[in-house]
Amino acid sequence: MKCGLCEIVERKQDIVYEDETLVAVALESASTIGQISVFPKQHFTILEMVPPPVLEKCAVLANKVGVAAFEALGVQGTNLLIRNGLGSGQAVPHFSIEIIPRTENDGLPLSWDPQPAPEDELEVTLALFKEELKNLKEVKQEEKQSEKQGEKQSEKQTEGESSPSRKDNYLLKSLRRVP
Repeated sequence: MKCGLCEIVERKQDIVYEDETLVAVALESASTIGQISVFPKQHFTILEMVPPPVLEKCAVLANKVGVAAFEALGVQGTNLLIRNGLGSGQAVPHFSIEIIPRTENDGLPLSWDPQPAPEDELEVTLALFKEELKNLKEVKQEEKQSEKQGEKQSEKQTEGESSPSRKDNYLLKSLRRVP
């Protein structure tokens, strides 16, 4: 079964903007008039799978769509929504940013009443995040060192010699990013 957003790209349906990488579409399932979805043409299920340059382009386009909503529709604000994974309510398994035009007292229930978490749980969670982000920083440093070593080796090597190491393997690097 094909992804609903990939089908929109193929059929060129409801597209309000398109370039070689991204599309912006007005979906029939919009919560408000003027809601636009920005997403990559290439299929990426969740945020962590989207390459940083593509994610950057998505953010820039979402910003431009927000500006257009203010100018064209006279809205008073926008919500940007990313549903990332099934637990977040992601109905279509394709990364997207929803730009939702808002006016004061529009009745759209996108706010929630945050409940304070127990202090001990917050401390444990914070420690887990710090450790994971520290590990991420170490992996990035290792990747940079490995890339530098690879560049030095490729300068010394003649064509056809030696294949990339496991650390340099693009697919393995991608897997490290997936939760």
